[in-house]
Amino acid sequence: MRVVRIQEITSEENPSVKAWRQLLAPRGMKKQGRALLSGPKIVSEALRVLPERAETVLLGGPRMTPPEDVPEGAQIVRLPSPIFQELDTSGTHAPLLVLRLPDPEPWTPADGLPPGLTLFLPFQDPENLGAAIRSGLAFGVSRIVLLVGAAHPFHPKTLRASGGAVIRAHLAQGPTLESLPGTLPLVPLSAEGQDITRFEFPATCGLVPGVEGPGLPAAWRERAVSIPIRPEVESLNAAAAVAIALHEWARRRGALSRGTATQGV
Repeated sequence: MRVVRIQEITSEENPSVKAWRQLLAPRGMKKQGRALLSGPKIVSEALRVLPERAETVLLGGPRMTPPEDVPEGAQIVRLPSPIFQELDTSGTHAPLLVLRLPDPEPWTPADGLPPGLTLFLPFQDPENLGAAIRSGLAFGVSRIVLLVGAAHPFHPKTLRASGGAVIRAHLAQGPTLESLPGTLPLVPLSAEGQDITRFEFPATCGLVPGVEGPGLPAAWRERAVSIPIRPEVESLNAAAAVAIALHEWARRRGALSRGTATQGV
């Protein structure tokens, strides 16, 4: 039987506690290459999918018990309730997980696009980003590329909106939206574009939605596709538009009826 060793930390000035507080902001996550995960479902998914990256399980108060599937290489730390509650910003009242983040795979236009659809995401709102990543996995895109300026994929709101899909996604890091070349078979998504239901998707292409608010650069709008909606509504939420566009693409290629699994995302 495995003996579970739990370390007690009681001081707010402990260096580890200070480091974990920094993980509450994207800047701290980028600096440390770690993230603080919360929620029983998300923590369990991370322990199952990325056990080698599980660094520390955090418990709050004297009665909280660790998950059953904590890998042997991870430490377990018990914190006083006030310190734990400060870190448990979502109020889950369940164990937290400090996760070492995987390095994103770099992508440049010179790499080209794999067969199928590559989803480029510039979303600055973490909830939009999480929902779009979830849709990408649900509809079987070939690759997901985060553009410069996008929210951090392991932001707590991104993780929640993705339903934990971020943990399973292999995300690439790309350039700015403006630097994507027009020579690639890109399909911009904009409210001003042509009806997507009348558009023929290339066998290899990239879907490019605009940033929340500003949308796409003017040069991209001339070749964009759009989701037809009633005229009294100005536009759709960015993540909702991406989900509908991906459904249309997947429906055309028959991926929905075949139940095709996501590959290489």
